[in-house]
Amino acid sequence: MKSNTSPSEYEKLLAQLEGNEFEDEVCARLQKIYVDFQSVPAKPHGDGGLDGLSHGQSRAYCCYGPEQEVHKLDNKGLKDDIVKKFSSDLRRLFELEFQKRKLQQTTNPQLKSILGEKRKIAHVYLVVSWFESHKVIGALNTQFNKYKTASKLRFVDQNATLTIWGPKNLVTLGEIDEHALFRIQNRALLDSLQTAKPDEYVAGKDGDFDDKFNDLKKRRPASVKRIDAIAERLREAWAAAVALDNDLSKTSLNLHQNLETLRSNAALSANVKSMSSTDPYKLIDTMAKEVAESLEHSFGDRFGNLTPIVTQGVVAGLIGECPIDWRKDGDER
Repeated sequence: MKSNTSPSEYEKLLAQLEGNEFEDEVCARLQKIYVDFQSVPAKPHGDGGLDGLSHGQSRAYCCYGPEQEVHKLDNKGLKDDIVKKFSSDLRRLFELEFQKRKLQQTTNPQLKSILGEKRKIAHVYLVVSWFESHKVIGALNTQFNKYKTASKLRFVDQNATLTIWGPKNLVTLGEIDEHALFRIQNRALLDSLQTAKPDEYVAGKDGDFDDKFNDLKKRRPASVKRIDAIAERLREAWAAAVALDNDLSKTSLNLHQNLETLRSNAALSANVKSMSSTDPYKLIDTMAKEVAESLEHSFGDRFGNLTPIVTQGVVAGLIGECPIDWRKDGDER
């Protein structure tokens, strides 16, 4: 499927994100670019002032998506917010705090458990959603050098450097693939896909699904635990696929129609294959491969690393809604 991604559209949408949404998208972008990028969860133990690390933990990233209030945009008030926020992050990295308006050494215990032994930060990247004023560059570099001089440098190299990035810099790191653009355009949709629960989306639809796996457990009693694990994973993926279907029906009639066509074709294929095979593993594996190919053709890489979940969810739906059936002679249908 040919990509119609637009770097300028991605840049525009990235610049509009605030708070955690901006941080999450920056981390997703950097994870795509740098194979060893590691995001740092803030809960439950704190992030030590870091949002991510890469290049063998030598590069540190701090993100900020300020609330872009109109009056602050007009009065350049965002510049002060950005300098204040990132100055606070830098003090944490350098283990400094103000006491009676004077910089004093303190400790940042989170950094000890985040950074590996004998690892020090060599480059600090401050990533902000609004980077329209060059005045933040001088102000933040001044603070960076001041803090470096005052610090004991337990976690930052003495020759460490500072770089400030805005949305344009993130765009120029590499190709904007169709998943990146789809992700930033459909954050709520992808969130619902990842958080969908079977009790909410497939409860009441899974009677036949349970019957089929109960039949399989009777035939293979030595594999009951393994079969239960497979069934649970497919049930969770089924909930995600139903959530995706619901969201696309409201947000994109074209993509929803693509999904409906894919499911209809897969159901026909599953019916035909179920007539000639009663091997459940073969049926599931064969249909998973067919669905994966159809998803790639119809949706490209829009779902990114969530594609396997969608694939499994479609297959689980085929099991629950009858087309995939391995029970002999249809005796339990």
